[in-house]
Amino acid sequence: IDSSSYTTASITDDQIVVTATVPSAFAFALSGNTDALGTLTTGAVSSSPTPRTVTVNTNAKNGWTVWAKDINNGLASATAAATIPSLTYNAGAPTTVVAGTAGYNTGITSTQVGGTGVVSVDAGFNGTTLNQGGGLSTTLRALAISNGPADTAVLTIKNNIAINATTAAASDYTDTITVIGAGLF
Repeated sequence: IDSSSYTTASITDDQIVVTATVPSAFAFALSGNTDALGTLTTGAVSSSPTPRTVTVNTNAKNGWTVWAKDINNGLASATAAATIPSLTYNAGAPTTVVAGTAGYNTGITSTQVGGTGVVSVDAGFNGTTLNQGGGLSTTLRALAISNGPADTAVLTIKNNIAINATTAAASDYTDTITVIGAGLF
């Protein structure tokens, strides 16, 4: 019924190349900067009442790593000139803090909302069992790694401590844990 005429033109350069850049992204946040373990007794292990978290978001195709170290190899008191020692780090399995035995460790657990990376907590810092973890020292140790991008990967950091009958009395026992992370682009 209806008809129409049209003309086409052929050109040699008939393609559009579309480009874009996705920048490297790595976000790393601590939920807080203090962990008050309270008044210690020989009859119980004290653990972080509100464990701190590290949240990682990254588009790093090779994943990410989080490390930590402390400054005292345990909780130290200047007034008592004493230290509640970090338990020895064991690469194969976590150590357990036991009531009545002086010791201090850090347990790590993990969750992740999305991303293709799989989070692996170092076996020596595995904190899935009560009072278990690894002893930090003044040398950086890898707490956890992932092998791909992460959307809200969360490491929960729980400190556990116990004293014995001869642990020196003082109200200034302290330690500072430094936590760092990096994307593996």
